[in-house]
Amino acid sequence: MRLGLRTKFFLYSNTLIVVTMTVVALLGMTYERRIRYEDILARARSLTEILAIPITDNLMYEDLGLILENGLIENTIREVVTRNSDFIRYVVVTDTAGKVLYSNRWELLGKDFPRVGDLKSTDSESLTEVLESDGNGRILEVRKQLNISTKSWGSLTTGFSLRPVEEKVAAIAKKVGIVALILMIGNSVLTAVYVETLIRPIISLNERMKRAGRGDFSVRSDDRRGDEVGELAAAFNGMMDELEEAQHRDAVRQSQLAHTEKMAAIGMLAAGVAHEVNNPLAGILACSENLESALDEPETVRKYIGLIRDGLRRIERTIQNLLDFSRAREMKLEPTSINHNIHHVLEMTSYQLRRSNIEVKLELDPGNPTLLADHFQMEQLFLNLIINASRAMPEGGTLTLRSMVDHGEVLVEVEDTGEGIPPEIRDKIFNPFFTTREVGEGTGLGLTVSDTIVRSHGGRLEVESEVGRGSIFRLHLPSQGGSAHRGRKV
Repeated sequence: MRLGLRTKFFLYSNTLIVVTMTVVALLGMTYERRIRYEDILARARSLTEILAIPITDNLMYEDLGLILENGLIENTIREVVTRNSDFIRYVVVTDTAGKVLYSNRWELLGKDFPRVGDLKSTDSESLTEVLESDGNGRILEVRKQLNISTKSWGSLTTGFSLRPVEEKVAAIAKKVGIVALILMIGNSVLTAVYVETLIRPIISLNERMKRAGRGDFSVRSDDRRGDEVGELAAAFNGMMDELEEAQHRDAVRQSQLAHTEKMAAIGMLAAGVAHEVNNPLAGILACSENLESALDEPETVRKYIGLIRDGLRRIERTIQNLLDFSRAREMKLEPTSINHNIHHVLEMTSYQLRRSNIEVKLELDPGNPTLLADHFQMEQLFLNLIINASRAMPEGGTLTLRSMVDHGEVLVEVEDTGEGIPPEIRDKIFNPFFTTREVGEGTGLGLTVSDTIVRSHGGRLEVESEVGRGSIFRLHLPSQGGSAHRGRKV
């Protein structure tokens, strides 16, 4: 699960408070329990020592026959228990054999008391032990020998309730919990304010970075804080300025590369242009010579003038195509017919393809797929791919051109039966100036410019190749709205 910065900050701060308060509560409860236990222990031992004196005296006097009155020990126990009823749970006096002689709990009289066996007749110090009770809280039991010197008359056992300690510790834990809850609520409010003053600018900057990551280099942060967040925003703005400038430089460089490759292609087309111009000129010259000898034949004159006009129009069209293709232009998106672009480029390259003994096969979508694109850049794209394919077939071969519509994309394939591309250089063919041709046979920019044109139209250019069997360059070109358009030729 992905958590946002705000949520993480809330969890971190509140978790820190909970952990801190828990540690403080545990330490406080441990300290309070120890202090109160030591206090109760001291008080219990003191009461046991005080109570042991009159009981020992009475037992000694009874043993000597100096006291004839009965009930003195019972009265002493009753008096002490009554005065400390919130503290003393029971008092047990046993003889040397461990049988209960006196107690405020009548059900124990005459029975053996099990825990006095740990006492020795010579013990002068009392023994203490914490016992688990029957649901009324723990008991601090103090056991002491009733002896004078080496003479023992039995033992005294007193039980003191530890409930006050537990109740006090529980009260502290409750108070700590309430304080922790109040602190968490207060922290949440303060965190909300803190988020608005600190984290929100960071979140805003993050959104701007995402926009920049999607290619919007014009985005800037308007945060002018004087802290580290402001410094980060200023650094981001500086980085975007540099990226925007670099993007502009890259666009200029790509434009220059494209124009360089276009001029190289024009140079290759020069022979074809000369052929397309020379043939009509030869016809015009022949018509003019025949026209001189047929001036008195109006029908023949009209025929030769028509042929001269057709030849001039053919020359004009050839020169205009070359001028249109060579002229540098800004990118302009308009409905463009892919089939028309292919036919136009084949018309310009027909002479070179025939001279190279290359057969052209067309498998174009009869629906005439169109898309929003720059008409002249599309023609340069197909010209680069056709020239690249023709150079891959120096001994001749077959050039197949396909167009189709698939899942909202216009797909175009340029397939040749040439030499193929070795796997070790397949990842390099789109690098600028990379070429396997001899010096003077190419600029090494054709595929680079082609890839740039495809990407500038939001598409991608893929290649499949097998050495000795040829290559397929496959273009995926999206249309406006993600669906292909079918329409008239442009």
